[in-house]
Amino acid sequence: MMRNTGGRMILGAALVVVALLTLVAGGCGGGNVMPLGDRVDFQQQVLRSPKPVLVDFYKGGGCPTCQIVYPLLDQLADEYRGRVVFAKFEAMTGLFQTTSTLSEKYAIRYFPTVVLFVDGKERKRFILDYNIDNYRQALNEVTRGPKIRTASTDTSSTPAVAANKPL
Repeated sequence: MMRNTGGRMILGAALVVVALLTLVAGGCGGGNVMPLGDRVDFQQQVLRSPKPVLVDFYKGGGCPTCQIVYPLLDQLADEYRGRVVFAKFEAMTGLFQTTSTLSEKYAIRYFPTVVLFVDGKERKRFILDYNIDNYRQALNEVTRGPKIRTASTDTSSTPAVAANKPL
């Protein structure tokens, strides 16, 4: 007989289901998230990108917490297609082995860690964040065009003023 210890069993079961669905669906972020191979690739695709880049620094080997964020990033990649580049970088394999000096350079300690780069510089960091709205808020801040003017100082073109002008 199984007993429920404060919802931990349900959370554990949910993690297993998400992990299995992610693996069946193609794993790490689907086809919308570009894999980065090494430091040179990272420099070319992230640091020199003219567009904002959201990078998922993940732990390989079936990290269950990383697999929760994959579908979120895949969905965001669809929503921000053409405006933001989505990439993933395997920062760690196994328990303690980092795959690159990038893990050390960007102080990647927890998984998932997702970093938003703009003009080659870190703009925002998400650590263990599974709230898609937090990502949207940061992406909206860097993808908005010029601010829309809410009030104009020139009122001569408004209908009320134009109607009072002499002919």
